[in-house]
Amino acid sequence: MSFSIRNFFSQLYLSVAIEGSECSFYGRVFRAQKLIKTIDTKISDSDEKALNQKILNYVRALEKAYSEVYISLFFNFVTHGALPTVIRDDFAKFNIQAKDIATLKMQDSWSIYADKEAVNAAKDILGKDEIDLIYSPIAVLFYELSKRVISAKTTLYAYSRQNSFTLCIFKDKKMKLATFVKIDEAEQNDEASQNFKEEDITDIDNVIEKEGDAQLQDDFQSLDDLINADSDGAQDFEDLNYDINMPASVDVGRSVEIFGRDMNMFSYIKAAIAEFYANPLYEGDFIEQIIVLDEDKTSATFLQYLQSELLVEASAHPIKTLEVMNELMMKEIVNG
Repeated sequence: MSFSIRNFFSQLYLSVAIEGSECSFYGRVFRAQKLIKTIDTKISDSDEKALNQKILNYVRALEKAYSEVYISLFFNFVTHGALPTVIRDDFAKFNIQAKDIATLKMQDSWSIYADKEAVNAAKDILGKDEIDLIYSPIAVLFYELSKRVISAKTTLYAYSRQNSFTLCIFKDKKMKLATFVKIDEAEQNDEASQNFKEEDITDIDNVIEKEGDAQLQDDFQSLDDLINADSDGAQDFEDLNYDINMPASVDVGRSVEIFGRDMNMFSYIKAAIAEFYANPLYEGDFIEQIIVLDEDKTSATFLQYLQSELLVEASAHPIKTLEVMNELMMKEIVNG
């Protein structure tokens, strides 16, 4: 029988995503290998400097409250992607300079890569060496797909989260093409975004106290040039009776925001498919289905539109990014 000092102290596994004017936290606290608390909260501020200070104050407060704190960060820097090879000398074929990037080998057949400077910046975003693990959206998507079993069909997976989305095409269960897209705030309806704000947390001590009272519970290159060359995506939606599947009482601004996001995603999906078919590096063949993994509720009409316009099957599944990151972090830290 093994003895572990962890049985006497609390460990917090905290997942963090900083996106625009908002930072999301999801954490689980364990003692003696038992879950004793969960944390699920957000901090927002339109002023970047003020937001950063609130984030730091909150993290410092958590570090004081728990014996051990492990932090993972959602890596939403645009200077990263994935390539269908693990041979660094082949990266140049995709216009990627291997000397400037860090890489992670996946399935012994493809690689996730990221700019070294961006990785270093992410590691220190909460202070020197405060971040223990960094997760690319591509890695989060792949981990979630692995749990669900990757389809044997040639499939485009579209993973959407707030102001970004990730597109991955798998053929014979191997990644062939992937790109990460970060939507600029200017591309979204600013007024609509302002009409849908989460609670702004200003008093860190009150947040910690409130959590204590809670019940236990559980770079691949950008496709912008292709998008600009084929701008019919937005036009195609004009005459569509776009039902966003939300109650009538929902803020109209939020509806407009989701509509705009779906139009953006459709344009990139269309461009990714064109690249997959046209570029011999990807050994592309007919894409049989599109599966959307979304933090929000995906419109049934949008899925129908994908089917009719791209002649593919289309379906949607929910994903909780920070919870997936938390699960993955625990596997890596606890199980080694």
